[in-house]
Amino acid sequence: MVPSAPTKYAARLTELEALHHELETGKRPGDGAVVVGLLLEAAGDVLRRKSALGVSPASVTKPLASIPELALRSWGDGVQVAELAQRLKRAASQAVESAIPDSVEDGEAMAKWAVQDLQARDRLESALVALETLGGTGRGDAKSLAARLRSAIGKVDRDCRAGVASLTALNDARRAEAALIDQEFRGQAWWFSERTGIDDDQLVKVLGGEVKGSMPAEFKSANTEVTRKRGRPVSFDDLLRFDLGLSSPGEKEVIRLQADADPELKLSLAAMDAAEAAIAEETQDEVAAPKPAPVNLPVERSSNPEIIEERAEFKVLLFRTKKNVQVVVQPHRLDRLAAAAVYRSDEPDRPFPSAPGDMGLHFELGAPERLVGVLAKIVVKLVDGQTHAFEVRL
Repeated sequence: MVPSAPTKYAARLTELEALHHELETGKRPGDGAVVVGLLLEAAGDVLRRKSALGVSPASVTKPLASIPELALRSWGDGVQVAELAQRLKRAASQAVESAIPDSVEDGEAMAKWAVQDLQARDRLESALVALETLGGTGRGDAKSLAARLRSAIGKVDRDCRAGVASLTALNDARRAEAALIDQEFRGQAWWFSERTGIDDDQLVKVLGGEVKGSMPAEFKSANTEVTRKRGRPVSFDDLLRFDLGLSSPGEKEVIRLQADADPELKLSLAAMDAAEAAIAEETQDEVAAPKPAPVNLPVERSSNPEIIEERAEFKVLLFRTKKNVQVVVQPHRLDRLAAAAVYRSDEPDRPFPSAPGDMGLHFELGAPERLVGVLAKIVVKLVDGQTHAFEVRL
């Protein structure tokens, strides 16, 4: 069950206390940058929603004061502002697809992913507010870091804010989030608060021809942008996602349309179709089931993995060691699992390779020190066509 927005932010107070204790005791190995980032986000969430939560700024003063200078610098060096711009642009695109989807299920999935990308921008805003609050107490390192990041994120906002009309397709979720933010911060959180009027709710559907309506003059520039013909070369990773069945309906349509004008791409799709037909013919009397042969992987693995998701058909585990971070997709029923893929937020278009292991499909994501602040998206496809996606902070 997904918690409501008020419940989620009320839990931030407990989380803030736990992170403060973890930072002071140094329970997690490393330089503390991960804990610092999570603490800043939690503290900022509370500071920006004081009225809704019924708390005072003093409740976050002590946790913020405990942040070491070295760990703060390490966290600041790991903030990927350019990646955030990609996520905001992707959110705008997915929001449009959610409003005019091929199916109800596709629309719900697209809306969920778009909101997750908007929440990434909101988390950084919370971290910046917490950082500015810490700088206001006399911490010069926090003040200079906040100024540097605020300048960098300002450019991202200027570039991405023009696409806010597309986000009107998510207005129910955006209004719920904006209502909890204090008035002094709400206007700055444009990703949640701008163009959230009821009159804006049908904008994307009107532009897409799904419903009838008149278009005010101020929306004509948005219409030009939304309907502008776009195109980009289809990459190897795009074809791999297409072949695995992980492409969205919109991505599939783009690839099919580009194939009409690209002989090489058309041959690639024809080869895929021929291979699928050959496999179907060979296995028509067999029950298809992935059976990875267990192998001993030379990876040091922690004994207590983090369970990201568990369902009747599979379990997703996250292993952390000093040398390596690893995701394992462990099937409970081999005849139900069709494919799995893992993407890192710093390389969102490149699926990481997998290897069959003693617990299922193993994905090596890299050394922990290189994954500070990075998110992993895990996509699992079942043989009946159902696709499940999960996101976890590495």
